[in-house]
Amino acid sequence: MRKFVAPLFALATVVAPGSAAPASVVGSDAAACVAGKPSVEVVVSGFKQPAGTIKVTLYDGDPKRYLVKRGKLHNVIVPVHSTAPIEICIGVPAPGLYAIALHHDLNGNDEKDRADGGGYSRNPKLSIFNLKPGFNKTGFRVGDGPTRTAITLQYVRGLSIGPVRS
Repeated sequence: MRKFVAPLFALATVVAPGSAAPASVVGSDAAACVAGKPSVEVVVSGFKQPAGTIKVTLYDGDPKRYLVKRGKLHNVIVPVHSTAPIEICIGVPAPGLYAIALHHDLNGNDEKDRADGGGYSRNPKLSIFNLKPGFNKTGFRVGDGPTRTAITLQYVRGLSIGPVRS
């Protein structure tokens, strides 16, 4: 499994279907979204602070490998400089079923701390007793070109987990 860190200059422009203005897509895999290859354009929103990094982790449709150590297919890591939504591209090997897990590492120490945020494709409800939803709640289909998915980050708030309150 390779770990990718996107440099600040790794920006690309892509026109999302049905939109008039191009969106800025970041990440080491941005070229896959621009070229129309099988990929996922992950729109991440709900940042608690403009700091640290966001890690996008891709899993295939095999439930035995989902959310287990060494089960991931690929990571894309990008710096966070704003609380505005960010669009990150992650390439997939072929059309099929996939799931995305996010980790907002606020202090950039590459560990999961209590202040960090996270989320999953399809935005399943999380609780302190259920931090790892099943593939059936997060999986989605990717076709021959880029598939767009929106994920809202969630953070621990006392004894609950949820999006940042406005």
